Amino acid sequence: MSTPISSAADGWQRMPDLPEPNGGMTCFALGEDVVVAGGTNWENDKKNWLVKRWRFDAKANSWKPLPPLPAPLGYAAGDGSFTAGGSDGQKSSDSILEWKADRLPRQLARLPQPLTLAGAGFTDARLFVIGGAADIADFSTVTARCYELRSGSKEAQRLPDYPAGPTALVAVAAGKGGVFAFTGATWEAAGKQVVNRNAAFAFDLATRDWKPVAPYPFAARGVTAVALDEKRIFLAGGFKSEGGAFTDESFIYDIAADRYAPAARLPIRSMVHLVKTRDWLWALGGEDRPKHRSAACWRIRLTELVR
Repeated sequence: MSTPISSAADGWQRMPDLPEPNGGMTCFALGEDVVVAGGTNWENDKKNWLVKRWRFDAKANSWKPLPPLPAPLGYAAGDGSFTAGGSDGQKSSDSILEWKADRLPRQLARLPQPLTLAGAGFTDARLFVIGGAADIADFSTVTARCYELRSGSKEAQRLPDYPAGPTALVAVAAGKGGVFAFTGATWEAAGKQVVNRNAAFAFDLATRDWKPVAPYPFAARGVTAVALDEKRIFLAGGFKSEGGAFTDESFIYDIAADRYAPAARLPIRSMVHLVKTRDWLWALGGEDRPKHRSAACWRIRLTELVR
C-alpha cells in the first residue's frame, strides 16, 4: 500500500511530486495507478511542450517512466482513457485517441476539424467533445461546435451547438442521463479579451438536445470536473473572473437536485488535473500562476470530499 509523504488540511495527502511540472497533460486511472502523458511547462520564460509519459505505481509509491509520445501533445480534451484534439504548440490536432499504459495511444477516428482547449465526456460507449479553439494562440478561433464519437465508428458526428456559444476551457463530465458542461471562456471581439462564464448545460442523451442547469457559483475558466458516480460531479480549481486569480474552491454538483454544495478545498490554487481511482481522488500539477506549472501531487479519499 502506498504511503503519503505528508498530509494537508481537509483530508488531502501529499504524494510524490510529478517527475516534472506539468499543465495541460493527459491523465487517467489504471486500477489504483495513475498515468500522465504530454502537457506543458515553463523554463526560463520559454514554454515547453512535453512528450514524456509516466505511471504512478501505487504499490511502489513512485513514478516510473513509460515510452515517450512520438510528438508533443497538450490540452487534449479527455475523459478516462480517451482524448480528442490537442496541440503540439504549433498546430491543433483532429485525432481521437485511445490511451493505454502498455503502448502508445491509438487513433480511433478524426474530428471534423482540429481543436484544442475543448472539453470531453465519455458515457454510454460514446465520447462527447464540446467547444474548444482551432488555434491555441488565437482565442478568437473558439467554437460552439460539439461532436459525438460512437464506439466502433471512424467518424465523429456533429451535435447541436453548445447553447452558451463559442466556449473553450469548459469543464465536462458525464452523469446520469447526460453530459454536463460548466463554466469556460469565450472571446469578446469588442473588447478584444477573454471573458469567463458561469453558464452550465446538460446534453440529454434521450432527447439529444441541450438544457440549462443551475449556473456555476462564479464565472471561471479551467475548472476541472470529474464524475464521482452517476449522481454527483466534483468540480474544482480554475481561474476566476472575480479578483483575476487562480482558485482552490471546489463543489459537488448534485444532478437530481440541480444544486452545488461546497466540498473540501483543493490543496493548491490551480487549473488542476483530477483523476479518480477506486477509493481516491487525485489532484495533479496544473497551471498555478501565469507562465508556471506545478509538480505537486495530492490525493484525498472520496469519502472525505464532502465537508
